Amino acid sequence: MQIAQPEQKLVKSAARVFEILELFDHRRQPLRLKQVAAALVHPTSSTAALLKTMASQGYLRFDNRSHTYMPTARLAKLASWVPFEGFEQGIVMDMLRYLQSETGELAVLAAENGIHLEYEQTLSAREGIQLTIAPGTRRLLVQTGTGWLFLNLQPREHALAIYHQTVEAGELDPCRFTETDFASRLDDHAGRTLSYVRARDLVMPTAHWGGAMLSALIPVPAGNRPLALGIGGPAERLEAHMQRNENLMLKAIDTIRTAIGTDSYSRMGEYT
Repeated sequence: MQIAQPEQKLVKSAARVFEILELFDHRRQPLRLKQVAAALVHPTSSTAALLKTMASQGYLRFDNRSHTYMPTARLAKLASWVPFEGFEQGIVMDMLRYLQSETGELAVLAAENGIHLEYEQTLSAREGIQLTIAPGTRRLLVQTGTGWLFLNLQPREHALAIYHQTVEAGELDPCRFTETDFASRLDDHAGRTLSYVRARDLVMPTAHWGGAMLSALIPVPAGNRPLALGIGGPAERLEAHMQRNENLMLKAIDTIRTAIGTDSYSRMGEYT
């Protein structure tokens, strides 16, 4: 695995292009210039320039009658060669829905993204006090139990590099959470199939103080990025049904492993 250098300042126009694409993915409908600018809180003039550039390159289509923009098939084809769609949108989404249906709690699909954990898919709890996480939400790897599972997939020196990147990005105080603390937390999660972490036990305070999450890395096809599933909710409610929740998570893991088949099974997305 290639470890990225500490984060640099973003190229503003490039970052805004991706924000526009994510907005279309969220809204899934044609959008006017003012809708895009307002949703992203960007100046109308610079937003117009970006939309026109994307349209001129064939990635957006502008409708003269409705004055709206819409992604084109050319954009959809850009990443169509990446072999994630069938697996992640198939059996993995089936298991995400299974966990949400059987527990009634928040269910999440997460992946590592630099120094962050990104919740790529989330299904909200059905009733009672709810823990809510929007798709696309990012948390520091060191600030989630799931993140510690991902960190343990890596060689120790790579995990330590992520610790230092987090510190250098100004996201973590090395006086409050030292490298020794980091190594100890890594050791605590080593070899775990399941991680259960309460919000009040995280490295830093969080808005979901009474919440918790049970998570696990899942089997993935060879070459696929590492992924994890999680069940989140009020700690008291999760702990009241912990045995059931753990059994459901283990069943989801076994179902995914069976769907992949032993020949293409890569151990929990382990880095090689």
